[in-house]
Amino acid sequence: KPDSLTRRELEILIYVGQGFTNRQLAEKLFIAENTVKNHIKNLLEKLLLNNRAQLAAYAVRHGLTR
Repeated sequence: KPDSLTRRELEILIYVGQGFTNRQLAEKLFIAENTVKNHIKNLLEKLLLNNRAQLAAYAVRHGLTR
């Protein structure tokens, strides 16, 4: 459920939907690449998705790519 996401998870979901890599996300958000990976892992679990492609598609489907 999108409403169970933290602000940071939602931010990362939006950027994944825009095609950002983990490294680009880390640089943009001033966090470690491993932290990005952890957020993505949490997003996949919370949204019951299997991979990054599904995560990006989810963002697009829900109009989160701005």
